[in-house]
Amino acid sequence: MKAGWNVRELREVSAINYGYTESASEKPIGPKFLRITDIQNDHVDWDAVPYCKINPNELPKYRLAEGDIVFARTGATTGKSFLVAEPPTAVFASYLIRLRVKDEILLPEFVYLFFQTDKYWRSIQEGSTGSAQGGFNATKLGALSIPFPPISEQKRIIAQFREFKSEIERLVANCHQQLSALDSLKKGLLQQMFEGSR
Repeated sequence: MKAGWNVRELREVSAINYGYTESASEKPIGPKFLRITDIQNDHVDWDAVPYCKINPNELPKYRLAEGDIVFARTGATTGKSFLVAEPPTAVFASYLIRLRVKDEILLPEFVYLFFQTDKYWRSIQEGSTGSAQGGFNATKLGALSIPFPPISEQKRIIAQFREFKSEIERLVANCHQQLSALDSLKKGLLQQMFEGSR
């Protein structure tokens, strides 16, 4: 571990909870009901997320907030996580686990970045149990150790990652444009060849 870094188990620095059990509905009968399938490519289209009924007394327990991290605990996507940002009134479904950082020594976005590391994914693979699709529970998640530096260094790492991610997205968009241009060129050449063969 790097000098100046610390290490804690996730259960020491966060609250970890299972999601709410209910049926989804397309009708606006309650809050949005976030499920594993609603998380695609690190994005949630909240307009497409269904709703669910919930007792108003239970809503605070399951309501999602800025900085929450939800985690797929079963199935083919076990271990996949999502950092919640600017959510509508929403709760999370039972096949998700929510991790809410409660210690000021850690930033939620830094914890989320930890969930993208090879070390994290090795822990998921080693700890998954059950069916062929595997699974990972709240107890195992809480037992994972996270290494972290002081807040100032966490902010620097987050900023550096955002910059790196933006550059990757720019390069990917540029590649798509070039591929589209090449495809148009190919179609144009084929059109000329076949028109010329008449």
